[in-house]
Amino acid sequence: MNNKQKKFWNKNGYLILDNVLSERRCKKIKNIIEKLAKWERKKGNAHIYDHDPSYTSGYHSKKIKNGKLQRIWNIINKHEIFIELIENKKVIKIMEELFYRKTKHHKFVLSSFQANIIGSGGKEQRLHVDTPIPEPFPDWILQANSIWAIDDFTKNNGATWCLPGSHKFKKKPRMKDQSRKDLKQFIVKKGSVIITHGLLWHKSGENYSDQSRIGLLGSFSASFLRDLSNEENYLAVTDRKTINNSSDFFKKLIGDGHGIHEGSKQKPPIWKK
Repeated sequence: MNNKQKKFWNKNGYLILDNVLSERRCKKIKNIIEKLAKWERKKGNAHIYDHDPSYTSGYHSKKIKNGKLQRIWNIINKHEIFIELIENKKVIKIMEELFYRKTKHHKFVLSSFQANIIGSGGKEQRLHVDTPIPEPFPDWILQANSIWAIDDFTKNNGATWCLPGSHKFKKKPRMKDQSRKDLKQFIVKKGSVIITHGLLWHKSGENYSDQSRIGLLGSFSASFLRDLSNEENYLAVTDRKTINNSSDFFKKLIGDGHGIHEGSKQKPPIWKK
């Protein structure tokens, strides 16, 4: 980041990178996401969450057949293009700076990479933070997120809202904050990437348009968090038979099943075009 960007980030808790992806690239990604979304709904394992305005959990598509809000999890395992995207040099360079500390270890890791589809008529989200930690929040950064605009983000199609500077509040938004009038909406062109602090108050808007709006959400976290919670990666170093024969409590103790969302493990057909 240059000095102007650093100053803006420190004050507001976000940055907007224009023209990271070409229009042609966005069109290809949009086509892939739409195919995946349709396929996962057909399979009955789509992550539909219209019932949940805070977007904290999924709901099986059989229960909400015509839901307007859909997440596609683990997209890096569903098409090779998403691995290329998450290694984007512009984005990674920003993350290197945000998570910088004197260490020989890698400074940050990928927490999640997913597609978010807000269909026509999709309701707005509640104001929230993406880093679920106890208050008061620390001064150092634990998480940073990238919002990839695959469609234009407009006033009418659910563009993300945020409260600039709220990453310094050291607390989560309360119910009274849901009606704040001093929010800023990210109106950006397709191909842009919005980098946000994990503690920035934000929410998706309501989609008043007649078209779906697609965005990709790539979340990164400080690597020391994994060092603390996973010094020994038991899911990698313990054989599956041992895990399967253990108690439910032990499985939870080593994190077995954690981070598995609706549809995240299913492998789609190969769609390269």
